[in-house]
Amino acid sequence: MVFNRMTQPSTMGRQVSRTERFQAPFRGWIRNEALSQPKPGGAEVLTNWFPTPEGCRMRRGSSKHASMGDEATYLTVYRSGSIEKLFGATPTDIYDVSSPADPDTPPSAAVSGKTSGYWSSVQFATTGGDFLVMVNGADDMEQFDGSSWLTVNATSSPRAITGVDTADISHVWKFKNYLFMVKSGTMDAYYLPVGTVAGAATLFTLGGVFHLGGELLYGATWSIDSGDGIDDYCVFITTEGEVAVYQGTNPATAADFALVGVYRIGRPLGKNAWFKAGGDIAILTDDGIVPMSSVMKLDRSGLKKVAITYPIEEAWRQIVNERDTGVRPFTCVLWQSETMLVIGIPASGGQEKVTFVANARTGAWAPYVGWDIRCLAIFDDKLFFGTRDGSVVRGEITGADRGAPYTATVVPKFVSFGSPAEKSALAARVIARANNAFTPQLFANADYEVDIPIGLDADPDGDGNLWDVGIWNQSTWGGSAMAKRRQSEWQTVLASGQALAPGLSITSGRTAAPDVELIELDLQFEVGEVMA
Repeated sequence: MVFNRMTQPSTMGRQVSRTERFQAPFRGWIRNEALSQPKPGGAEVLTNWFPTPEGCRMRRGSSKHASMGDEATYLTVYRSGSIEKLFGATPTDIYDVSSPADPDTPPSAAVSGKTSGYWSSVQFATTGGDFLVMVNGADDMEQFDGSSWLTVNATSSPRAITGVDTADISHVWKFKNYLFMVKSGTMDAYYLPVGTVAGAATLFTLGGVFHLGGELLYGATWSIDSGDGIDDYCVFITTEGEVAVYQGTNPATAADFALVGVYRIGRPLGKNAWFKAGGDIAILTDDGIVPMSSVMKLDRSGLKKVAITYPIEEAWRQIVNERDTGVRPFTCVLWQSETMLVIGIPASGGQEKVTFVANARTGAWAPYVGWDIRCLAIFDDKLFFGTRDGSVVRGEITGADRGAPYTATVVPKFVSFGSPAEKSALAARVIARANNAFTPQLFANADYEVDIPIGLDADPDGDGNLWDVGIWNQSTWGGSAMAKRRQSEWQTVLASGQALAPGLSITSGRTAAPDVELIELDLQFEVGEVMA
């Protein structure tokens, strides 16, 4: 057969569409890569999604657990044997909010008449029992022994502390079975006799150790292994970002408690703005979240590269400049069972309520929007936070935020598809797995400009097959609320530019917590000319 070019239909001028796959952003929200050549698996927008090793899942909602009547300033947990209690603080009172009778009615205060709600706490075990020790730098120390509270000062009984006014103690921690304390507004630390939460406090001054001024902010135990042991160090941190590291077992003996070195980090974001991960500690600073294991190896500029927040360093710098007023400090908690790091960002006035979360296993980040977090705690292996209106709220539960719907939005990184030519988006598809059918809202953006449409109304509740909600012998156990099903849907979208990105929004307002797992987004588009 002879091929006759002249008899073939012409394709000149014909537009041919292409379809490209955008995998779910398992690398999370990225704010430190070149826009024109992003790596796969990153997101430009990842609001109210949690990144997982396989992709990302839509965040769950929140429900009110308790009320304290005034702004929540601190949450802490006491654990001893079978006893586990959650305590919440306001600027004047401390409440037991473990299991309130009514989430809308504040219980009677366990401790009242305080002048500051900016507490620090540590649980300390002695031969006489387990004690929760709390200090705020303005009022006398409070101790809880599992059944009752004791205000501790120089004359209290059965436990008293002399040598320092406990109202001046702003931070407490334990090291080598010693209770260490920071005296507010000074470079002075104190420690109590070994194995006790009372007695004569001994001064341990650090005024000659630091060089940049400021005051001692907090201390902590740091280990190069995964727990308490011979490799433990005692770390002292100042408001100006200096870190003194000591090693030894007896702070009363210079030969047995020696200075290892003094190191420089960014300015810390509060006395409770740090967390432990195994033996290591991670410090929230204005440069980012830096692991103590790197502080002794790198200078301040080098620490930025190894910061836990490195993937979102531009967003971190922006939020710190915006929110770090000192009036409401940053707060954080590591939820081990969910491999979730939660960073509470202070908000004032009409500022957006935003929380940064990270997958502790992969290091991938995302912002949660809508949670007004003033303090955080893990209690009964559940996430709790305190709010501006005095509520104690459980997070990552239900499909609504205290009864109100919320929207999750994802926009992958923009891609030019290897060509500087103009492209026109035609359609987008979502492929996901979910416990209930959901209504996706698909859209497209162009040329690195994000434009998110107004969210759709929330889907109604499904067939009611929820534990404690479905009707026995009528609802199907293991039905829609438990089994994930694949959902795939194309929608028409519109965007034109040299680089394109599909987008997806889902609004949740159901009783059941959403279990939407994003697999991929697909974009169909046509390629035009390089120059119109």
